[in-house]
Amino acid sequence: MTARVGAPEHRVTVPTPRALRRDLRQRRRDHSNRTLGQALDDLYLWLFAVLMVGSMAGTTLSRAWLEIARCSGSGCVDARLVLPLPLGAAVLALAVRTLVALGPLVASRASGTFLLGTPVDRRGMLLRPAAALLAGAIVVGAGLATVLVLLTSDHPVAAGAGALAGAGVGVAAVAGSILAQGAPKVRRALGIGCDVVVVATLAFVPLLLLDRAVWSTTWARPGPLLAVAVVATVAAVGLAVAVVGRLGRLPRRELVAGGELLSGLAGAAASLDTSMVSDLLVARRFRQRGAGRTLRGHGTGLVGIAVREAQRSLRSPQRLALAVGLLAVPYAVDRIGVPTLTPLLAVVVGYLALRPLGGGLHVIARSAGLRRAFPFTDRPLRMAFAAPLLAAAVLWALAALPAVAGNSMLVFGFSAPEPAAVTWLALAATVAAGGIRSVTRQRVSYDGPLISTPAGALPAGFVAQIFRGPDFALVGIVPLVFGLPWVLALGLPLALLAFAAYRG
Repeated sequence: MTARVGAPEHRVTVPTPRALRRDLRQRRRDHSNRTLGQALDDLYLWLFAVLMVGSMAGTTLSRAWLEIARCSGSGCVDARLVLPLPLGAAVLALAVRTLVALGPLVASRASGTFLLGTPVDRRGMLLRPAAALLAGAIVVGAGLATVLVLLTSDHPVAAGAGALAGAGVGVAAVAGSILAQGAPKVRRALGIGCDVVVVATLAFVPLLLLDRAVWSTTWARPGPLLAVAVVATVAAVGLAVAVVGRLGRLPRRELVAGGELLSGLAGAAASLDTSMVSDLLVARRFRQRGAGRTLRGHGTGLVGIAVREAQRSLRSPQRLALAVGLLAVPYAVDRIGVPTLTPLLAVVVGYLALRPLGGGLHVIARSAGLRRAFPFTDRPLRMAFAAPLLAAAVLWALAALPAVAGNSMLVFGFSAPEPAAVTWLALAATVAAGGIRSVTRQRVSYDGPLISTPAGALPAGFVAQIFRGPDFALVGIVPLVFGLPWVLALGLPLALLAFAAYRG
């Protein structure tokens, strides 16, 4: 009779998150091949880039503020007092919208598989990244609120109360974004709410043209700011506590999806391919949305293609809302006392607002196989897909015309302003030419000879692809900005539009 020998039991001890991070840190150090000199070299490049960009931005802002200060009329003073509040609300809404789109907590696929998929406490693994986001929200929120308060009031107590209120609002915004992660309906509602806030705040700016004060500047006094600081601090503490309890239940798929999007955006930024950024954001949006409602088209042939492309643009109402909201920028610039920059900023803002409407033209321009599936030649097919973009540029320029008409530097002695119709058509043609040329750009090519740049040696074709689109937008508005004769102010944008539509 044989005795049964029991197998020894092996108990696996689950490490704590702190012990796991310490072990991973030690292993990275053991396998690192970077020297101290390389680390110092990277630090030097980062510091140099930050200082250079900061000095350029500071110089530009100081010059703009000096030009704004020259306008001493009542309208300019009222605009400088009123604009900081809607500007702060719009920046806060855009920040929350960006956080919701990215995660805000993200993890790479490797981390999601080998770390978050283990029995290790997930809350302990995510607590440090969440704390870093909240700390960054305190710094950014306090700094932004202080700047906005100082634009309206020079009271030191108001500045301090504004910093406290900004820090509380920043923490509450980041904590709310973390709580919305993993709840698709809440996240979508939060995104729609942010879009509404951006459009609503920008919509108040044109009311300044009617010499009507939208609200008083009592918000920049110490009393209201202290009240907001107290409420924001209480809300921030409550939301932060809720975040700590929610971290352990965040779904891994949401963390990995945000990490993949961030990795793709980093790759697109490293290659300076803006089209890839747009493709990644659109793909993530419709992947989260799932199935959509089918719409019946109208017309046949090229007309039917143009109608379907317009319907596709209408499936993204936030893009149209953003285009409408950005109309306030030229009016605000004209109102605060910088009318000479209004035409240039109108073209830049129009390009940014209408560029997303050319998604169909972008796909057709890059896919030769898809073009062969249509029974049309390439140029008529491109014009059909570009028709909604052209119509949107005409309407957008007509809406921005009151702020742009008559504003030019007049440095060449032509004192007579261009007719309103010339300004309208020139603005529409410039925005449309830049948008069409941008969406029809091909993939970034790294072939060809190298050219020397401050960032190092870069392929010539690579540099040309980066500025394809903005070059037409900036060149086309030059005659209008400098007050050149109306024949040149209208002829150059129309020529650029014809070239972009014919050659892409």
